[in-house]
Amino acid sequence: KRQVWEKHQGIFGDEVRPILNKYIWEKDVELHKGSESMAATAAPFFAIAPRKRRESPVVQQLKEMIGLSFPLYQMMLSFVRTLYQRNKTSHFCTLRSDMLMSFHDCKIQDIYKQDPCHDFAFYIQYAVNEKRIQDKIQPKLKEFYIKIVTEQTEFLSDVAIILADPYVQNVFCMEVFSCLHNMIEKENLPRNEEKLHFLLKFINLGINAWSIVDNDSTDEPKVHKYTLKENVPLLMICLVEDIMHKEMGSKYRDNVVSNLISCTSKDPLVKTLVMHYVVTLAQSRNIERLRMVLPLIPDSISTLDEVFMHVLVSYLLQYQAEWKQADFCKAVFNSFLNKYCEDEVVLRHVLRLLWTAHLHLDADLVTETLENIAPQPNHSTQVRDLFMQLSERTAAVVDT
Repeated sequence: KRQVWEKHQGIFGDEVRPILNKYIWEKDVELHKGSESMAATAAPFFAIAPRKRRESPVVQQLKEMIGLSFPLYQMMLSFVRTLYQRNKTSHFCTLRSDMLMSFHDCKIQDIYKQDPCHDFAFYIQYAVNEKRIQDKIQPKLKEFYIKIVTEQTEFLSDVAIILADPYVQNVFCMEVFSCLHNMIEKENLPRNEEKLHFLLKFINLGINAWSIVDNDSTDEPKVHKYTLKENVPLLMICLVEDIMHKEMGSKYRDNVVSNLISCTSKDPLVKTLVMHYVVTLAQSRNIERLRMVLPLIPDSISTLDEVFMHVLVSYLLQYQAEWKQADFCKAVFNSFLNKYCEDEVVLRHVLRLLWTAHLHLDADLVTETLENIAPQPNHSTQVRDLFMQLSERTAAVVDT
């Protein structure tokens, strides 16, 4: 079969397509598991270890089809790249790394040694596994990055795809916030922090991966000067205010966070950092700051990323007493989530949140929210059925 596939790419594509579709379907299932199973773990999507992901039957099936054939491996990467370009689905970026590292796990050098991105992917996945970017691997990543953007620009899109993996973006954002907290302690400025510059370049390259692939670009996307001079300092001020609020009960200033969020419309890198900031606020249960931040987002950010929604809702699912504060509830639903429910991705996560949270919410707010988010004709049958089930579930609680 492999000999036939090597000579006939179309036949190989027909064999592979349903398996790739299944991979995306499984990722979709991970992001929309039932609320009861989600409540025990804060962010289960990011909790899965890289090696565990690579042991999935779908990845193993693809690896078995390729065998020791590097031409088939290249075809597979080409299919993944094309599907990513066509659908903008970042899970294909995850699959690109999972395929490469699955051959590494099995010590199949005929494949992974020939992939020019192997060393880079290895260190990146090591960071994902450790959930931090250790000092010892930073020079290696930086050296590889400089070589790619200056000497081997033909591989820029491959590196960008590896960095667009949601697991990778999450780890680099975590590292940025760790870096910012260290800078606050040492009273350092963003423009003087070399590590911060390095992290932002990597995140920015991942953010621009689709554009690089679509335009077949070999130019490194630059981090805007105002990002470091204006926007990151605003984020640092927000973090300082959070610390002072927690330790001394200091009051928040509205203008700082509003100025930060207004920058997200013109700077995708800042948008990514702000979305991660929102997740950290939900994780730390800083509901006063969330009450201020969430209503500001719809005016500057037109769409919400599915992985962001998954992680945010996973944290909100753990709330109980917090839902007793009416102004916080209105900030979450009326001023934030309800604004995006025309998007089926968001609506599914809102339904997932309400499935559990309605037990702690005011009944009138639940009724109002259900009226506001009622599925439209363009929504899928699955979503409409879930909405009906939720409506029946909430009605039963009210009746009792």
